[in-house]
Amino acid sequence: MKKLCHTYILLTASLIFAGCAQETEYPFLEPLPASSYPISWNIKQTRALVDNSVLKESCREKADGTNESIGVWGQYTMNQNGQNRTMQEFVATPLNYGIKESENNALDHWYYPGDLRYWQTPAVYDFRACYPQELMTTLMTQMDATMFQGGPINTSTLQEDILVAAIQIDTRRTNLSEPVPLNMKHIFAAIQFKVKAVDGFVPATGEGVTSCWLQNKTNATNLFSPSGYLVHSGNASPDITWHPYESSAAPMYKWKHQGVKFDKENTLYTSNNGLEGEQYTHNNGWLFVVPQAVKEGTLQFCYTLKNSGEQVFPVNIPAITYEEGKQYTYMLEVRGSEVEVKLTIAPWNYLESSHDITI
Repeated sequence: MKKLCHTYILLTASLIFAGCAQETEYPFLEPLPASSYPISWNIKQTRALVDNSVLKESCREKADGTNESIGVWGQYTMNQNGQNRTMQEFVATPLNYGIKESENNALDHWYYPGDLRYWQTPAVYDFRACYPQELMTTLMTQMDATMFQGGPINTSTLQEDILVAAIQIDTRRTNLSEPVPLNMKHIFAAIQFKVKAVDGFVPATGEGVTSCWLQNKTNATNLFSPSGYLVHSGNASPDITWHPYESSAAPMYKWKHQGVKFDKENTLYTSNNGLEGEQYTHNNGWLFVVPQAVKEGTLQFCYTLKNSGEQVFPVNIPAITYEEGKQYTYMLEVRGSEVEVKLTIAPWNYLESSHDITI
């Protein structure tokens, strides 16, 4: 059987040379489609934290051409003539959702430009993906099937939900009729601040929060940073690693408002009619931050009140590790001059909390 296979490859190579006599270089034999199964996709992840939509809707082609794309990189390694050779299959290939009559590869309604690509076997494939592709490619210095890395990514100016995915597939151990499962992961942590009066406290008429921000305490060490370098590596076991970059005692994520009342529960960092910090108002009150450890006595949440002029009220943030793909909700419960803070932690796309922290 080995001899027959070898003869078939030689015959194919001869036909290629005969049909393309004008070309003179053939560094490798191109592998032939070894299966009847095209590579298709199954994208797993919603964006429920922000807008209750799914990636399908974000990547659906729109009439005005404003759709976004998932970018895919893919390569496979297979043994040819006793040597392992790695070949690129997808390089910054955009994935969009929908059915296009002009495309014949809209399997599961996720399609990519051009002809179908078929599984080669036996081979080991590495896939890596990101969303939104157009933004991510401006931030990274290396993007291939085995690694994304780059930065610094500064969340003081960038408040966009970015997702990545990676997977390794051995065709000898995989049902090739199934689509490639890309389990998209959020690269940031998300934090939110809410305020409400409790225990019968009634705020003065017209009272409200007029500004807020995060700030490192003076002389603190191991400062919280709004920016960092990202490394997304590994395919069999994908890993997101952040290296925080540049921090100071200057206010971060500063936001102003005419006055958010707190006679009942209200969320900060929402619409502010064009005042300072408008870039933080587009995610339903959520701030996207670089995942990192916050040491005790380092970080403060600061705010001002309408009836208190420029007086700043600082609240200490307890030690915590912000993790990618998780949401952190700080509830400021006001009792006259006292403020109690409770922290709720939950997975990004779910509502159940894990525990509360009271200051």
